[in-house]
Amino acid sequence: MSSSTPPVLAPRDHFARIVPQWSHFGPPLRPSADDTAVMQQAAAGLGDAAHVVVLGLTPEIIACNWPADIRLSAVDHSPSMIKALWPPAKGPANAQAILGDWCAMPFASGTIDLVAGDGCYVLQTFPEGFERLTREVCRVLRPRGRFAIRVFLRPDRSETIADIAGALALGKVGSVHALKLRLLGALHRASGAGSCLDDVWRAWQSMPTLPATLLGIRGWTAEEIGGIESYRGMSARYYLPTLAEFRQCIQLSSLREEACAQGRHELADRCPTLVLARRG
Repeated sequence: MSSSTPPVLAPRDHFARIVPQWSHFGPPLRPSADDTAVMQQAAAGLGDAAHVVVLGLTPEIIACNWPADIRLSAVDHSPSMIKALWPPAKGPANAQAILGDWCAMPFASGTIDLVAGDGCYVLQTFPEGFERLTREVCRVLRPRGRFAIRVFLRPDRSETIADIAGALALGKVGSVHALKLRLLGALHRASGAGSCLDDVWRAWQSMPTLPATLLGIRGWTAEEIGGIESYRGMSARYYLPTLAEFRQCIQLSSLREEACAQGRHELADRCPTLVLARRG
């Protein structure tokens, strides 16, 4: 595919409808302290004048313990997200939000010391969009610059909706957030490439154990359950490769893998944080 092909982005309604629910999301859909610790380790050794680019506005990444005088630029293509999450409650004093496309960032080649992001590949088509984003990250990174990215994966052995419904009925699904990630993996390619968010809502509605049954049980709240309800009618698709598929995509680039770490929360193995370095 030509590098001039425009990126396929998630519909704008996806962001506008999820923003009000964002504070009620939790791991594995939001990064844990273990996940951000990996990113902070990747930043070790950066000088005070280093330039860090964050893909998106994930508060946990923006609030990392960055060097005091670091320059931080957060790039996001959703005005709704910027309006809702910027300025951040905590972050570098000179941090700036930039409305832009991750696959065509407004930075000169070879000028960025670290790129960090959370779940960014999930919005790109596979493999074309994954390769496009990776190429752009490689372009902006300095030689030996690093890319710290948490990646959402599907398991090597696919689950069925019946498998997940059975686990839910037995109390073996610890959170709404883990349920969503399991459904996304199970529905991959069910109605086309990737996983359609409306399909997740429909699968949830088809289960014998419904929201009304779980409300107030196991610590699940109405606001958390509303996160699944917000998927109703959404045409956006998430793309979840296996770890082997993601690594194969990375191997085609000028990046080499330095680390692959996971937290201790539920389904942490399905959302590891990889630290990749651009070859000199």
